[in-house]
Amino acid sequence: MKKNSLTKIVEKFIGYDCTVRMYDYFCYEPDTKEICITLFENNDANREWAKYLKDTFNFTLTKENLFALSVLHELGHHYTVDYFNEDEWEEQASEKLLRGLTGSARYQAYYNQPIEKVATEFAVNVYNENAESMRAWCHRLNCAVRHYENLHHVKTSLTSY
Repeated sequence: MKKNSLTKIVEKFIGYDCTVRMYDYFCYEPDTKEICITLFENNDANREWAKYLKDTFNFTLTKENLFALSVLHELGHHYTVDYFNEDEWEEQASEKLLRGLTGSARYQAYYNQPIEKVATEFAVNVYNENAESMRAWCHRLNCAVRHYENLHHVKTSLTSY
């Protein structure tokens, strides 16, 4: 499959540790070492993740750093996959721990699952430890997102959150 310019930029951003492809949502595929990205994340999920980041890591999520931090979170899964055994991954990925929860409670329970929390912690640490270069990368990634929006005549949730 031909790579578009956005996936190429994301691969450069993450240092080519994983391959990147467009998908319906952000995720990490451990078997193929593939990061899936989206430009149409649910705005409720973005708002809830912002709340979680502020409450748990004292990190302020903005529309300027949303895409970069989302990618870093998925890269965090790549680097922390071995922290958990296969059963732990399967149990948390199946979301059976979230049954019966709705709205904010569901989002917050999801973000607090150990595999999600450690990936987010990785993302926040990388971002904070490289704050100056992260600002430059956020600008570059957001320019690529805006280019994608203009090229495809769409409005993504990443610039309107």
